[in-house]
Amino acid sequence: MSTNVPADQPSRRRFLADITLFALAAASAPLLRAQPRLADAAAVRHWLQQVQALSRQLRDGAIDSAQWRRQIDALAATTPLPEFLPQLQFDRALAAARDGHDPTKTFVTLAEADGSLHKAAFAAAYFVFAKGQVITPHAHRGMVSAHAVVSGRLQLRTYDRLGRDGDALLLKPRLDTVATPGFSAAISAVEGNVHWFVAEQDGSATLDVIVQGIEANGREFALELVDPLAAEIDAHGVLRAPLIDWEQSSRRYQSGSR
Repeated sequence: MSTNVPADQPSRRRFLADITLFALAAASAPLLRAQPRLADAAAVRHWLQQVQALSRQLRDGAIDSAQWRRQIDALAATTPLPEFLPQLQFDRALAAARDGHDPTKTFVTLAEADGSLHKAAFAAAYFVFAKGQVITPHAHRGMVSAHAVVSGRLQLRTYDRLGRDGDALLLKPRLDTVATPGFSAAISAVEGNVHWFVAEQDGSATLDVIVQGIEANGREFALELVDPLAAEIDAHGVLRAPLIDWEQSSRRYQSGSR
């Protein structure tokens, strides 16, 4: 397995732009090498095979994004995904995160056990957080993703996406929890489509998969920054959360106002 950790930390704008590049890489991602020395390597291989099968079904229209979300989360709950960390240059990624303002993103190069590369229906990466680092609230179009906690503690808030109202998204709070290893939070076009991560512990990390090029609030990929703290709330508990830009999101949610 090979990885790529950036030598220096990007700005918030660059960091979020890199997430976009990660998503756009999904269509040509190969499959992951299962290292024999991993404890439970067979379980890890099984997880990858199932993620591939589910993601292919989603891209082919055999299942919808809600079905993909439920099955991916259930699969992660039964797989020892933290076993990946020794192979993913975790210590190096954490050192890089501590030197910057944003989590360190590491793309995972995927291959079969014999080293051969094959197209997959998903891409993979992982994010390592220093304590207090944030992935600010944002919605998704043209993609789904899953985020399995493999280290540490993350405050995780998610919202269902109900629609758009002018310059705001209509959201329903779904989840507000402290996530620890073994917890997975996947998104669909509606369920949990907006998420927000805050690291409560140094060395928190998620292993992520993404499927891009699907119909999910449109086929064109986009991340949409929202401000749930400034939302108007109606009598039914629906939030009207303003859409904001990268700089506003960084100022609002990196400042400790959460």
